[in-house]
Amino acid sequence: MPKWKRFLMVLAGVLLMNTAIYTCYTIAFTIVSYTKEARNHSAVTSAMLHEVELIAITLANQDQVSEWNGGLESLSSSKGYRFIMVDAAGDEQRIGELHDGGGKSVETRIERDYTTKVLGGGNVENVERSHFFTKGLAMVGVPVDIGGKRYALFAERVAPSMYAGLWQQLFTVFLGFLLLFIILFIIGRPWKQREGFNLYISAIRRMAKGDFSVTIKLPKQMRGEFSELAHSINDMAAELSQMEQMRQTFISNVSHEIQSPLTSIRGFARVLQQTNLEEEQRQHYASIIETESVRLSRLSDNLLKLTTLEADQQPMRMKPFRLDQQLRSTILACEPVWTEKDLLMDVNLDEEVTFIGDEELLSQVWTNMLANSMKFTPEGGSISIEVKRTNGGASVCISDNGVGISVEDLPHIFERFFKADKARSRMAGGSGLGLSIVKRIVEMHGGTVTASSTPGSGTTITVFLPDAAVKQQ
Repeated sequence: MPKWKRFLMVLAGVLLMNTAIYTCYTIAFTIVSYTKEARNHSAVTSAMLHEVELIAITLANQDQVSEWNGGLESLSSSKGYRFIMVDAAGDEQRIGELHDGGGKSVETRIERDYTTKVLGGGNVENVERSHFFTKGLAMVGVPVDIGGKRYALFAERVAPSMYAGLWQQLFTVFLGFLLLFIILFIIGRPWKQREGFNLYISAIRRMAKGDFSVTIKLPKQMRGEFSELAHSINDMAAELSQMEQMRQTFISNVSHEIQSPLTSIRGFARVLQQTNLEEEQRQHYASIIETESVRLSRLSDNLLKLTTLEADQQPMRMKPFRLDQQLRSTILACEPVWTEKDLLMDVNLDEEVTFIGDEELLSQVWTNMLANSMKFTPEGGSISIEVKRTNGGASVCISDNGVGISVEDLPHIFERFFKADKARSRMAGGSGLGLSIVKRIVEMHGGTVTASSTPGSGTTITVFLPDAAVKQQ
């Protein structure tokens, strides 16, 4: 048989096989997606519910309803949500607007059954659409207690079509398989090499099911492009496994950090209910509850701040300002802390360093760095703050002679929730998010942050800001 006929037969077989596979996949995808939406457990509402529950935790720390309007307006603008707050009397307060594809405002009404369920402590998920191929309206509702009063917090957004992104995925994978079959046919690799292709298919299918422990071990005769492809798949599996581990660790850390103060609050509140307590004990327990509440509030604020920064949803308000003056103001703002601990502040600031950046975000950087240094420096210690021009930019260096960080912990101090000394950090009220926020803000300005430390001798944190943003006068 001529080669061109064999080529056409293989090509036709590939087309038929892919058509059958993706047709079945599309049908299965439709059934599963429709069933999930019919049971109010779609992927869209699940993701929304997770975000709204975090928002509800933050709102629960507010004393008055008027205190969270600004925050919800900002979230509505950045995430495209419309928030509806309903009280037990049925009064609604709407924040944000929804528009359809033509720019027309979308009006909705919250069912009384939904409000009753949420006010009773339950959650609500719902997606409404006219048919499979159109956009719909996704809505979730969670209860939130503010100032001793329960509200039903609903969030709405435009839900994409169930098939959004499906066709592009199918077409991309289809072309990938087609191209791979054509290459194999043209280059005419030995049969043993073609058998190795089954290893790739098996590995990809396992990763599609969430198994990232895939490792392709090729025989010696599998070389060239096949070997490179195998190494690429192995590397991809390792990176996906690491990302999954980081995700699980993040969820575990958030749960632990929130549960710990809640457990303390619940325990001491139960003790306060006893009638035979002395007034001194009662005041002591009340003070612990207040301290834990403040720590929980600070944790939620930092977590929301870091999430916003990592999602690139924080607007950058770039303007020129004096970097040396900003550091000087930050040091003076912290004066009560370093005065109380009798810390020596060695300040060496080059004058006239004008920086073009977000003044508010960078103020958070210096505040977090100074707070860390003062927290872990013993009474009577010293802290050095230096701002100077360098080749290619400017640097800010904050050093202390505190407890220091071990060699094993030093590479991880900028990771979320990492605490080098967990017992000491908990006593000081730390959440392990301060340096993560520092790193993210510095990277948003195109800079870098590094750390060096010697256990028992102190720690040095250095921030470098690039030349593109520094103007020398």
